Amino acid sequence: MRFTELSIQAIPYHDTLNPVLWDDTNLKTDVRYKLMLIANHFAKFLNIPNLELKDITISGSNVSYGYSEYSDIDLHLVVNIDPSLTELYTSKKNEYNSKYNIKIKDIDVELYVQDDKQNHVSAGIYSILLDKWLSVPKHQAPLVTEQEVKSKARNYAGKINSAIRANDLKVAIATMEDIYKLRQAGLEMGGEQSVENLAFKLLRTRGQINKLRKFIDKLESDELSIKEHQ
Repeated sequence: MRFTELSIQAIPYHDTLNPVLWDDTNLKTDVRYKLMLIANHFAKFLNIPNLELKDITISGSNVSYGYSEYSDIDLHLVVNIDPSLTELYTSKKNEYNSKYNIKIKDIDVELYVQDDKQNHVSAGIYSILLDKWLSVPKHQAPLVTEQEVKSKARNYAGKINSAIRANDLKVAIATMEDIYKLRQAGLEMGGEQSVENLAFKLLRTRGQINKLRKFIDKLESDELSIKEHQ
């Protein structure tokens, strides 16, 4: 994959929030109403007794000036998570996102369960439950360059391709974990416009993250199977 020839803008940036979702800085009423319905549907799907819901928020690129045509809506149920249920929440979240293909005005909606004790990093955070900003996005141009982002993306892609060539489940899982750790470090240090986060999004848009995830699923399936001639 030659990132120098990508037609996708590596660092999207606009003078306004996404007009499909926002009237200036006000979330459109029909959008908020539908997001509340989706959140309620997701909460029922989780089927957790005495779910301690603290808030329902949206965050990510579509709650900032850095959105693109590939950006989704990150919809978070903020709850008081019992540590013993962390894996259950993760499993339920993945199952829900795989089962339902939900869109708001042709924009994908991705559901998450967020621990209320977690320090969530995002350029903007909006409470759809309270209908107000929790973290107002700043209109500030990115400080990184397209070249930096694509160089970092090439580095990530190289790690992914090496992991696939290794054909080793432990290597593949470790590679995925490393990429997510690098992204999280970038978010914590430089926010959503960090080189690491933008490179990760570029890879995700190009299908590289999903390619590694599917490869891990395949190796896990193979490991749990008995082939006919074994």
